[in-house]
Amino acid sequence: MNKSLKDKPSFGHLIALALIVVAGLFIQRGYMNEYPSHIHAWAEQDHYALSVGFINNGFDFFHPETMIYNKQFPGWWKEASETTITSADFPVHEYIVALLMRLFDTDAPWVFRLWTLFIAFVGLFFLFKISYFITRDWPKSMLVVIVAMTSPIVAYYMNGFLPGIPALSMSIVGLWFYLKYHEGEQIKHFHLSVAFLTLALLMRTTFAIALIAMLCFEMLRVMRKETSFLNKLPSVVLAIAAYLASFLWNRHLRLTHGTIFLNNLLPPESWQDAQELITEAYNNWAFQYFQHLHYWLFLVFALFAIAFAVFHAIAKKRHTDSASAKQPLSLWWLPSIQLFGCLLFTVAMMQQIQYHDYYFIDTFLLPLLLLLALSLKAIPASKRTIILVTECLVVAILAVVMIRNVVETQTTRRLQENHGEISYNNLKDADRLLDSLNVPKNAKILCLFGYAQNGPFIQMKRKGYSVMTDDKELIEAAFTWDFDYIVIENSKFETYLERQRDMLSRLQRVGGNGKLSVCTPTHHTTYQSANEFFDAKE
Repeated sequence: MNKSLKDKPSFGHLIALALIVVAGLFIQRGYMNEYPSHIHAWAEQDHYALSVGFINNGFDFFHPETMIYNKQFPGWWKEASETTITSADFPVHEYIVALLMRLFDTDAPWVFRLWTLFIAFVGLFFLFKISYFITRDWPKSMLVVIVAMTSPIVAYYMNGFLPGIPALSMSIVGLWFYLKYHEGEQIKHFHLSVAFLTLALLMRTTFAIALIAMLCFEMLRVMRKETSFLNKLPSVVLAIAAYLASFLWNRHLRLTHGTIFLNNLLPPESWQDAQELITEAYNNWAFQYFQHLHYWLFLVFALFAIAFAVFHAIAKKRHTDSASAKQPLSLWWLPSIQLFGCLLFTVAMMQQIQYHDYYFIDTFLLPLLLLLALSLKAIPASKRTIILVTECLVVAILAVVMIRNVVETQTTRRLQENHGEISYNNLKDADRLLDSLNVPKNAKILCLFGYAQNGPFIQMKRKGYSVMTDDKELIEAAFTWDFDYIVIENSKFETYLERQRDMLSRLQRVGGNGKLSVCTPTHHTTYQSANEFFDAKE
């Protein structure tokens, strides 16, 4: 801690940044304009729709909206709202994407992906700076970054649509400023740390864990009389005020307009339920969180750290003079406190962890990476050229293996056919089909059996009502809403036809393209066969 941090990046830092960009682009090649239609397409499309919504509403930041009138909450899609406004965590990420879409005059997926990837690169570069601050060793710092960017879920979402990666990057930047403060005690760095950590919290509520962990760590230092507290109050008070203002405004939007986003805790119902949920999450995601090689590296370096800690403890006992001097609070406490917060969050949301791999990005990823850096620090460094060259070669070999593995997982995560991909393929050029049928841009569309709730409407470039299943109660409610046209995917309608055969008498087909049928509701009973329906106005 006694070496000063360099404000200007060194040549080694610039090399690290170049390698991060090159490796990241290599991992993401082929996916930069991919529509979100694979794992967690639902959540990704919702955030994509927020950006499109800002374009539609004239960039009104305080009234975020998507493309659907019937939100998931509170009525589970069975209640139609007069607006498409929804509550959402501080959507600055989606807002910037909307501005870029307007700048480039396109709402194509590559705009969103490019911005997320840029922010990911910023976070990875500051992760390198943090690791270098801890280890004072270039190869070790680069290894931490490579482990982070070759995590299968990080690689998958690194250019995606969810706010987890941008919020993680802001947390990493905030932690970097905290370390600068921790070393030099310049209060401006503490305020900057709180600002970035608060921004991460506003973007993604789970990143409250990182902010609270930092404040708890600082309070321990205050109690040990290592630092003062009063000069930190202004930024802490502002952070609390910003969160409360955001929370209360979101609550207002949720109560007034409904929401498409989950906003309640879902703990396990019993100890047995918790065991089953954890087992299911392990089976689904354990080797999506990290690669097999990553886990071995964590284990090996943790054992090295423990061995060297024991050695130093024994050595310290032999030097009573040095042992008597009061040591500053160890940085090991910071990720440890954060991990405790992550465990509490896991309990609070345990019913969701089996489905949502990206919760790991919000919680355990950062403290585990910090622990990896601290473990690497425990291994003695050497300035001998031969040792440094050997370290670089070992890290390079490991990097090649990890990048090769994650490129493979990028493919395998997209191999399984799913509802999102089926709907995406069925709805290709849906906006052109609707234009050709003179369906106005402001027409309200009832989309039957499309997946997920916002995705079909993004492709149709129109707003409407989402009915993803053949739930009879939901369908009956939907036919009472104020819609102008009905769009149905032919393949899905054929699947549901046995249970929805009476629907044929309620539809007037006005056109289609072989994959989609565009209809209007009939106000009189029209008996027709399935063949007659699908052949009409093709």
